[in-house]
Amino acid sequence: MMEFVESDQLLGTFVPIVVYWVYSGIYVLLGSFENYRLHSRKDEDEKNLVSRRAVIKGVLLQQAVQAIVATILFKVAGDSGGVATERKASLVVLARQFVTAMVVLDTWQYFMHRYMHQNKFLYRHIHSLHHRLVVPYAYGALYNHPLEGLILDTVGGAISFLVSAIWEQIQLFTAILCYMGSNSWDLYALFA
Repeated sequence: MMEFVESDQLLGTFVPIVVYWVYSGIYVLLGSFENYRLHSRKDEDEKNLVSRRAVIKGVLLQQAVQAIVATILFKVAGDSGGVATERKASLVVLARQFVTAMVVLDTWQYFMHRYMHQNKFLYRHIHSLHHRLVVPYAYGALYNHPLEGLILDTVGGAISFLVSAIWEQIQLFTAILCYMGSNSWDLYALFA
């Protein structure tokens, strides 16, 4: 256990969770400027079929599962994630890893999400939970059924990590930006 605490595995497991809450918290604070909100507070209260508290609990559950899977993944793959252990990679290598991670994760999530909409059983019993959050909160990006979170986000992130050898926290920024509920300060729009 001590080796885990002293290694990069700790950072790779828990930094994404901290980054998720800090980053989405910034957008929650920015949401206090009414003229930049996509939805009114009234819409938020009337249209959402799930409380803020339930969303937070659901996201924390998802993150607990992700932390467990990440810990197992690091133990199986080792510190290097299955790649060479040299500490300083070139910009070309980092760019290749980044693009590979994006393509793998986006492809996985697109087709799994599409399948959950096409399969009536999966939609009704699993994916519909995600659609109870009609007016999104930035921190609600990971709000979904635990099985959906495992399949789409956790397994998709693990596959992306193993294939590309890049940290999975990069996906958190995109997820939060998709659910921030604001039409300003959208850093994602700079790259879209």
